[in-house]
Amino acid sequence: MPAGNEIRNIPDAPMQEAPHLKDEAFRDLERMIVYGQLEPGHWVSETDLVEISGHTRAPVRSAIQRLADGGLLKIVPRRGAQICPIDYTEQFRLLELRRVVEVLVARSAAKRATLPQREKFRQISKGFREVAVTRDQKIMTELDSECFSLLTLASDNRFAARALTSVKGLSRRFWVLNQERHGDVVRMAEAHAAVAEAVSEGDEAAAERAVCAVIDYVEEFTLEVVGFSRTINAS
Repeated sequence: MPAGNEIRNIPDAPMQEAPHLKDEAFRDLERMIVYGQLEPGHWVSETDLVEISGHTRAPVRSAIQRLADGGLLKIVPRRGAQICPIDYTEQFRLLELRRVVEVLVARSAAKRATLPQREKFRQISKGFREVAVTRDQKIMTELDSECFSLLTLASDNRFAARALTSVKGLSRRFWVLNQERHGDVVRMAEAHAAVAEAVSEGDEAAAERAVCAVIDYVEEFTLEVVGFSRTINAS
């Protein structure tokens, strides 16, 4: 790979790009990875990602570092970067973290959310209920991303948000790439709707129960994907 295409862990030059351009580049590239357009195990260069995303080099470089921090991209000096392969063990480990930290975030959001944020949670909950009818996976994934961003904002705990952000992309990708064969979109949508609804009502205990229900199901789903279906198919 030519030297100009090498991906490096270096900071962006100050004032190169507006912050929203960096966020847009990150969201676009993350979406490509989550939906499998950039396949697990695939190697890319910085130039590849600039061309694929349509963004300029500075925001793409920022996005690369954020994707690496979130476990979706592995930077290899003098070679480029690899879209991280799916690791089943990692999926169970990240669920351990989610079970603890996501409860904290949801309870904190239920306690601290502003009135406009609570109204937005109500709208998101309604959106999830609609997905339980339409079974539109793409809309559910976008709602999940919106709900996650609002939860971390409303929780007002940047430390918990940082920990949860470090695994959320991996978890979302695992669901999207396996849900058609193994997932129950209705159950997942209803479970997420319950989280958003509890937070909108300021009910910390209900928010905790709803998050635990989400994690319980995702754990069953993960077992199904790896070949242990005794729990998810018990009924």
